[in-house]
Amino acid sequence: MPSVPKRIAIPAFAAVAALAAGVGMATAKSDKGSALPSGTYKIGYVESITGRLAFYEPPWGDGVRTAIDQVNAKGGVGGKLKLELIVRDGKSDPAQGAIVARELVSEGVQFGPTPCDLDIGAPAAQVFNRAKIPVVMSCGSGWTFPEVVGDYAFINVFGTAAMGAAQAEFAIKQGWKRAYNYLSNDYFYGKNTGDVFDARYKQLGGKTIKRGFYKLTQTDFRAVATEIARLKPDVVTTTLVLPGATTWLKQLRAQGYSGPVLWSDAGELIQGAGAAVRTGNVYFTTHACPTVPSTKAFFAAYKKKTGKTPVFNHIATAGDIVKLIEAALLKAQSTDGTKVRDAFASLKNVKGPSGVISYAGAPLFHVPKKNVYILVYTKQATHKCVTAFYPKVVPKIK
Repeated sequence: MPSVPKRIAIPAFAAVAALAAGVGMATAKSDKGSALPSGTYKIGYVESITGRLAFYEPPWGDGVRTAIDQVNAKGGVGGKLKLELIVRDGKSDPAQGAIVARELVSEGVQFGPTPCDLDIGAPAAQVFNRAKIPVVMSCGSGWTFPEVVGDYAFINVFGTAAMGAAQAEFAIKQGWKRAYNYLSNDYFYGKNTGDVFDARYKQLGGKTIKRGFYKLTQTDFRAVATEIARLKPDVVTTTLVLPGATTWLKQLRAQGYSGPVLWSDAGELIQGAGAAVRTGNVYFTTHACPTVPSTKAFFAAYKKKTGKTPVFNHIATAGDIVKLIEAALLKAQSTDGTKVRDAFASLKNVKGPSGVISYAGAPLFHVPKKNVYILVYTKQATHKCVTAFYPKVVPKIK
């Protein structure tokens, strides 16, 4: 992966930075007289060390290790309960994930992160759920994951529904009333974000003038690029992922469309599009802003531990999950799976590296309410933070 260019926050973002300052603080104070047991709390991560998700998940795992080191340096949760991460390779495969999840359960893990993909991670998550072990989809966005898996399941990010709704609200605020929506029927992320965008956009008075559909295996996009240039939308929104994403953007610009593009978080990875991305109007949603003090501090700790500059904003959510586990344990005053599950579901205003996180009162079941960040590529192909907000309305479209 190329190193991440320097990112600069703009003044409008100052309020978000101020809100998140000091986020590294624990959400509850240590109580030496608490009922929380001492010892070790085992977190069993079904990580995609190999396979399709191998480029994305190991950096997240390193983020978890970074945050665990920070907790354990204070003596552990409540000053007495150490955290331990146990990892098994799920190989980006649903069946293999279920196998290693059973191994982790037999080893006595008490919390179970699973892969960054609903379809790949669900079988492993169902193993944890049946064992009454709280389970979280590590960095995947499929918001229906808790409904598919069961009552012990959560996701760790704002989800596709919030992402699509935020894109629609941002587009309307920018004055973009006519959109071309380029989505996919091949996978939940690729379609649901776009479907929710359309629904929320219509509610706000926007018009999707055309929906185009890409295939994950597609390599040539000239036909759709020509169509978009002919229709002249105010904005093009898409969930397109690598490797096709950079080719599509290049071909879109080559066919004459010079207007704004509003990407899902997959757009974070398209620096390779060269001049096509350096137009000052390619935006994408993401999970954190690297210049917010809390995220900046966590990324510095990550670099100190790993020797690597964080290349993905979702690494901040690895720090979030450790803060959430810590807060749930302190609230539950127990390591019992059901009590921790209930405490996790009731968490409100937990301060993590990416910002403030709440499950209590969130509009979607076991999906956190947390800011969606929108960044833009500069003419130097660096990222600049534009705004952060949680959408006013999140349509529950599956």
